[in-house]
Amino acid sequence: MFLSFLATRGDLSQKAKKLQQETAKFSKQTAQWVSLVESFNNSLKELGDIENWAQMIENDMKAISLTLEEIHKAQAHAGN
Repeated sequence: MFLSFLATRGDLSQKAKKLQQETAKFSKQTAQWVSLVESFNNSLKELGDIENWAQMIENDMKAISLTLEEIHKAQAHAGN
């Protein structure tokens, strides 16, 4: 019975060590996943910033275009 206890104890100790190793590997992989997700999230934020910048430029260009059209119309009417 005592030998059985020692064998079981050794088996449990071995399994606990294996579990500890697997947990450490899982923790490392999880940290890598978190880093990847954070990087992806930052890329999405940058993309949103670029989209906002492009929208502002487009709005400015439309305003300039409309202003130039009005100037052209005013000059055409002044010339007649």
